[in-house]
Parts: sequence; structure tokens; C-alpha cells
Amino acid sequence: MYFSSERVSEKPLEINSCGIQQLRDRDRTMLRRVGRVDFHILYIMQGACYLTEAGQVVTVPAGHLVLYLPHERQEYAFRAADDTVSGYIHFSGTQVPETLAHLGLSGRVIAVGESGEGERIFREMASEFQLKKPFWEEACAALLLRFLTLAGRCARDLAAGVAPALRHRMDDVCRAMHRDLAEDRSVADYARMCHLSEGRFSHAFKESTGVSPKQYMMRVKVDAACQLLSGTGLSVAEVAEAVGIEDVNYFSRLIKKYTGRAPRHQR
Repeated sequence: MYFSSERVSEKPLEINSCGIQQLRDRDRTMLRRVGRVDFHILYIMQGACYLTEAGQVVTVPAGHLVLYLPHERQEYAFRAADDTVSGYIHFSGTQVPETLAHLGLSGRVIAVGESGEGERIFREMASEFQLKKPFWEEACAALLLRFLTLAGRCARDLAAGVAPALRHRMDDVCRAMHRDLAEDRSVADYARMCHLSEGRFSHAFKESTGVSPKQYMMRVKVDAACQLLSGTGLSVAEVAEAVGIEDVNYFSRLIKKYTGRAPRHQR
């Protein structure tokens, strides 16, 4: 009996098949003249994949995704000499086109960089699909969304010239800003944490997060303050102190500027 994993799901996001291939024993080729009915991603973790597009062969090295939309011709190959490791996902769902567009994942080949986190998520997803424990469909969908989100972030960073190592440093800084909420830290303090000049740090931070370090620090304080105002019985002065702002009047103006409401109206 012939089994096909091709299907179109009415769920928001669903995996039809998923796995990881060690392609070292022989050369392999794939040709689907009319593609598949679902979406297809190849994740090149190691080695290379060779696409044939409009009669031309395109080499896709590790750290890239290959994205095929439904009904698009698929022609690609792997060479044994490359010792390639490639993950594959076939998926569909009512929210897939919107999700891919929102994350900026478009085009045939997408550079996402070589990421230990990406490989870990993908391997966990492949394991969930293989073992099929209770609620595996939901787990796979959640892991796929997480993988696509990470891919979108990495693709955005690479397009902006933010190297993965620098992005990780900016992530560490963001965590420190949340941790240092009640302390009076300057942008220069966080620049020194990254061993960068203040100007270079500010540029890299904005490229990574979309906002300046000062804007991010202020947003962290305001968000934390609003949670304390709405979820505790602390006074306005106590909340201001908890987020590192000594001047209560300035704190009140700040909350109203960012939220449109005075602190007493946040409760």
C-alpha cells in the first residue's frame, strides 16, 4: 500500500513529515516536477545541497534553508563526498503563509547561519515526530514555530550585518538590563561588558533589537513598573525605587509618557 505524507491541514500549523538525513553513503538526487501540495524546508546543517533552478546549479552550503512553496518544482542533489547532514520538514496549515511572511522567510535560499540552538530545536522536533508520544502533534507544531522564529531572527541579523556571536552578546546584555533593573547603570557600563566602544555597542544593539540601549532600558523599567503597580500593593514611590528611579515626579511623568496613564491609574 502506498503512503504519502502530502496533505493540506486545516489546523493553523501541522507537520506532515520531518527528519534528519546523513547523506554520506552515495550521491542522491530528487526531482518533483510539480512539487508537493505542502510547504517543504531543507535545513543544511553540514555539507552542501545542489539546487537546479532555471537550468542552473546553485550550491547551498551549511547554515542555509531551502524553502519550497506548494506546487513549486523541486530539483536538488546531495554528493556523498560532502558528508552532508540535512534536516527536512514538510508542513502545512492555515497560518503558514502569514507566519512565513511575518518572519521575513521568503525566497528559495535563506541564510540563517550555523546555529547550535537551531540544530537542537530541529533535532528535538524530529525526535517528537519519530517517537509520537501523547500530544506529539502539538509539540511538533510548537517546535516548528520556534525553529522558524529563530530562523527569522538569524536571517534578519545576517542581513543587517550582525554576526551570530555579536547577537549572543547583545542577548546577554538584554538579560543583564532586566537583572540590573534597580541599579543605575549607564550605556557605557554595558558597552564595557561587551568590550566595545559606546558608539559601536549602541549601533550593534540597535541592529539586534531595533531600539537604542537607552530606549530598551527605559522600556524594561516601565514594563516592570506597570506590573508592580497592577499586581502589588506597593506605593508609587516604592515602585519607582524598585525600578531604580529616585525622583517620583519624573517616574510619574515617564509612566504617563509611555502608557498614556498616570501611575495611580495602572492599578
